[in-house]
Amino acid sequence: IKRAVAPLQTLATTVTVTSVMTGIVPLTQATLTAGGPVVMVFGFLFVSLMTSTIALSLADIASGFPYVKGGLIEYSRRLAPLKLRRVSSWFVGWLHFAAFVTGASSCAFAFALFSTAAIQIATGHVPQRWITVLIHIIISTLFGAINAYNINIDMISGTCNNIRIVWHVLGPIIVLLTIATANKAPPSATWVFTHFENQTGWSSSFYVTLIGLSQGAFTMTGYDAPIHTMYNIKNAAWKVPQGIFIGFLVSFTMGTTLILTLLYGISDLSAIINPTISGVSAIEIFSHLIGHFGTTCIIVIFVGTFFFCGQGVLKACSQVGQELAVSGAFPRSEYWAKVVEGEGGGQPARMGWLCTGISCGIGLLYLVNTTVLQALTSAVAVELNLVYSVPIALRLFYSNPTLFHPGPFSLGPLRRPIAFIAITWSVLGVFIFSLPGVHPITTDNMNYASVLLLGTVGLILGSWYFSARHWFGLDLGGGGSGLVYGSEKVSSIGWGRRGVGAGVGVVSFGGGGLCGMSRPDGLDLEGVDDCDDKDLDEIEHWLDHLERDLRSLE
Repeated sequence: IKRAVAPLQTLATTVTVTSVMTGIVPLTQATLTAGGPVVMVFGFLFVSLMTSTIALSLADIASGFPYVKGGLIEYSRRLAPLKLRRVSSWFVGWLHFAAFVTGASSCAFAFALFSTAAIQIATGHVPQRWITVLIHIIISTLFGAINAYNINIDMISGTCNNIRIVWHVLGPIIVLLTIATANKAPPSATWVFTHFENQTGWSSSFYVTLIGLSQGAFTMTGYDAPIHTMYNIKNAAWKVPQGIFIGFLVSFTMGTTLILTLLYGISDLSAIINPTISGVSAIEIFSHLIGHFGTTCIIVIFVGTFFFCGQGVLKACSQVGQELAVSGAFPRSEYWAKVVEGEGGGQPARMGWLCTGISCGIGLLYLVNTTVLQALTSAVAVELNLVYSVPIALRLFYSNPTLFHPGPFSLGPLRRPIAFIAITWSVLGVFIFSLPGVHPITTDNMNYASVLLLGTVGLILGSWYFSARHWFGLDLGGGGSGLVYGSEKVSSIGWGRRGVGAGVGVVSFGGGGLCGMSRPDGLDLEGVDDCDDKDLDEIEHWLDHLERDLRSLE
């Protein structure tokens, strides 16, 4: 699989997946009704502080596992005790895949929702739900097509990276300048930083504040993208943690700026919370300031952001899915895991189309429930935080110095308290972001994030108990004999149920060697054809981890 290795490509991937406008703008109305300005500002700061503990803990782990293919799936397997290795990989892999699919669908849905708002502004008519769903399907399909066919063209790829960075940086700046010049009577700083609004029907201010945290939680996700896109670059032990930290800082800085900008653009809060012109609160702010034409131009900025973010998330989803398929977790895993240079230009095109199909199916939920966007975003926040917390928890509670050596980016003595805060926040988030947002609760306003989460976790654990525990991870791919971990045969690079060949490094005795070379002791490493300095570095680190694993069994 082709990976983002240039600094600009790395920055583009991180900034795109952690797109702040995609998280903040669509959820403005929900947060204004559940806490108002004070919760938007300080809730985002609080969530960012809690999320920073997760980002730091992941960076610490990533630094100790350079050149490791499989991302969080492989991290969880390596950090878990023997009896938990297979189930932890299964749970993390599938939950991560579900979170990315849901995230790609939510980006496409935000695009569709704002597009229909533009139609309403232009025509004066409110589009029916099926039009929103149709736009969602078209955009999701376009995400899949870009992932499958355009990513292999260097010129187009580089151009897209440039556009994505410029769009995500200039977009908030244009929004800031527009509001700063157009709003002649901005609200006071006291109102922005202290006003509390409650139009949820719940009487408890504390409960309402918890509901309002969902905006920040959805925004501050996706900073793990460098783990999947940068693992094989030179000096990955430092560059990957650096990418995680940069992604987090960019999200925090731009998110805080965008929230304050939107709040200072509000002149009539009741009109913004109950939009009549566009149906979307964030758009209503601009409708009052710059009229229909100017608002349409701002919508173009918003939907462009949603588009680039959705395309980036789908790409990440296809890569995570491919990593999961390599381990044999999918039916016909050989088909979905295959990466052909002519098909998708080194990208897992088949897995990308599978993600696209699932994303389109999720969009159909809008036909039966209008709060689907809030449910999707809450589900993404919960699922990703759970995915992040598993390797962190394994590192905290099952720490084994033989299996894990800290890298150049290490938290030192602060690792344990930071990890404990990260895990606590992730667990609390499961309950917080599953809370119903409106009272009285009806089928139309219920927060279905809890249903999505319970359904997803139930399917993952149920499939493990009734099926996967009998075969997942027991059989080393490639047809050779493997290293046996108790009752498990595994490889540090690729491992699974069936022989999934393309690009998967495996351990075997006999056969072809790595880069055409064979070790004198008869241990061959298969799966790589040509070696350069980076490959040799990867082999060295891989053998080092293999030695640690073998020592742990003595």
